[in-house]
Amino acid sequence: MINTIRYLCKKTMLSMFVLLASTNVNANSLDDKIVALSQDKKTTTQGQTLFNQMCASCHSKDLSGASGFNLKDGEWIHGSQPSSILSNIKKGFAKAGMPGFDAVYSEAELQSIVAYVLSKRVGFDKLTYKIYQMTDKNDKVIKASKLIKQGSLANNFADFQLPEIQNYIIEFEGDFYTFKDQVTQIWVQWGKRIDLTVEVNGKQVKREGEWDPVWKLARGKQHLKLSYHSGKNKLNQRNLPLIVTNDDLSIKLFPISTRARAIMAEKKVEVKAVSKTIVQRKKVMKVPPYSVSVGLPAKINYAFNTRTCAIVGLWQGDLLNVGPNVGGRGQDGSLPLGDWVFHSPNSVNHQATNTKCMYKGYQMIDQEPVFNYQIAGVEYALTARATNDHRIDFHYQITSATKAPLTINLPQRNKLSWLVSKGKINDSKAFITPDTQGGFTVSAQINK
Repeated sequence: MINTIRYLCKKTMLSMFVLLASTNVNANSLDDKIVALSQDKKTTTQGQTLFNQMCASCHSKDLSGASGFNLKDGEWIHGSQPSSILSNIKKGFAKAGMPGFDAVYSEAELQSIVAYVLSKRVGFDKLTYKIYQMTDKNDKVIKASKLIKQGSLANNFADFQLPEIQNYIIEFEGDFYTFKDQVTQIWVQWGKRIDLTVEVNGKQVKREGEWDPVWKLARGKQHLKLSYHSGKNKLNQRNLPLIVTNDDLSIKLFPISTRARAIMAEKKVEVKAVSKTIVQRKKVMKVPPYSVSVGLPAKINYAFNTRTCAIVGLWQGDLLNVGPNVGGRGQDGSLPLGDWVFHSPNSVNHQATNTKCMYKGYQMIDQEPVFNYQIAGVEYALTARATNDHRIDFHYQITSATKAPLTINLPQRNKLSWLVSKGKINDSKAFITPDTQGGFTVSAQINK
């Protein structure tokens, strides 16, 4: 009898082991599949479309989080594996207000959403730390005997407040993700006294700059190691705000330390045109100074420059995050909450040789801004209308006596086509003949 019981217990344990092993193999296989899909442009494009339809309202179009979690960084409360993310999307979290989408979309569609989310991943993954106790503030020799503490950081942010000793070196190391299509760098503000070493894929990166030092990163996925020596720094100088920026420091892209994360969280102030048009006169990245940004409820926005009297930016989505501008006291530009169609130096502008424009201000008519200006002695009024985020009509009205033909320069972009109500288009120029009342319309059509 005893032998029989032992046999049954052993058989049950073996069955459970086989089941768990099989489950792990299936999960690993699915994880590998979705990771591979995250490199496929067709799949991630489909995933982006679906994400914008069902997820962006809670997690933001740029995945940075709103009422829902940030989906770009390395902190995943309910599991970071692709199979776990997929399972969570299927089941949802009813108590948190997130429905399950298992019955709404197909398996392939849901996998494409996860693949898209993974393709936008930034920051650390599998981040670990080691703390070494130094003999004094000048000691920089790392030995195994000096290691006093090590571990992993589940939120994947470098926490420089972990050491509880005076003299130390702390190392952070893990896989790291940044953008594949642009140059990025690690930046620390007022970092002249900071003794920080950066290694990318096992090679030390040259420090550039004195008071605002930067270290260039590789593109896409890489292995990143940070080594900080406390040295002579005071306690209030040791909690480093490490931020990844673009190549000219004009845009703070994402934080990689806990202090930087707190700082950037305070710089998110979103302005959206929900039920009526909104006008903002704040500095915006990628458009010239003295530009006025206009957000339309149809989720398409434009920027009008008061120095050139040109349309210097057009983007789909919500209007602006003005937080960087407010938090930076005007030094940092606001960030468009959407996707650029075009931006400066490309613009919709009058072809008028050696003639400057004279801006005369704008007025709100029927809840829409009408920009008034003069070029070569001709008075113009400009406003815009849109019924969806794929087309915007710029209505021009000549308010002076002259109604002569004119030429408008048009930006050329993939998936962007132009239409004019009066005249014809040849390449990047519209040759306009105003109607008898001096009116004409230039329309931008953004093709899917």
